Amino acid sequence: MVTVGQGIENSLYEGVRTDAIIIDFSNAFDLVPHERLLTKIAATGLDLRVVVWVKEFLLGRSQRVRVDGQIYEEVRVNSGVPQGSVLGPPMFLAYVNDIWRNNEPNTPLFADDCIMHEKIMDSSDIDNLQTDLNRFGEWAVENEMEINPGKIMH
Repeated sequence: MVTVGQGIENSLYEGVRTDAIIIDFSNAFDLVPHERLLTKIAATGLDLRVVVWVKEFLLGRSQRVRVDGQIYEEVRVNSGVPQGSVLGPPMFLAYVNDIWRNNEPNTPLFADDCIMHEKIMDSSDIDNLQTDLNRFGEWAVENEMEINPGKIMH
C-alpha cells in the first residue's frame, strides 16, 4: 500500500502533476451527535453489550464552565466524544469510518484532518478530484460535520 507521502513523492519523481487538498473539520470531536454515533457503532455488528456500554459512557453527560471565577449552570452534553479519554479517538473514527463510502479510498484521515489527492494526467482526473470533494462535502453536511474553510490548503 502506498501512503499519501509516497504517492505524491512518486508523482514528483515521475514528473506527474498531483493535486492535493488538505481538509480540517472544525471542532470535529465536539460535533459528533451521540445518537448517530451509536447507530453507526451498532450497524458495524459489534456485540450489543459493547454498544450499550458505549451508550452508557456517552449519554447523560453534563458539563459546566468557569469564566473569570464565575461557575455557570451545568448543561447536558448531547454531542461530542470525550477528548483526552482512551475511547474518544476510536469513537470519532467509528463515526467518520463511512466517509469513504462515496469516495476513492485514497483519502487518508488523520484524526480530524484528511488529504484528498489525485494524479493529474488529463482533465478527467481534475473532474474526479472535484467529484470526490463534492461527495466529501455532502457527507460532511449529512453527518453534521463542519469543514474549517480557513484551514483548507491546496
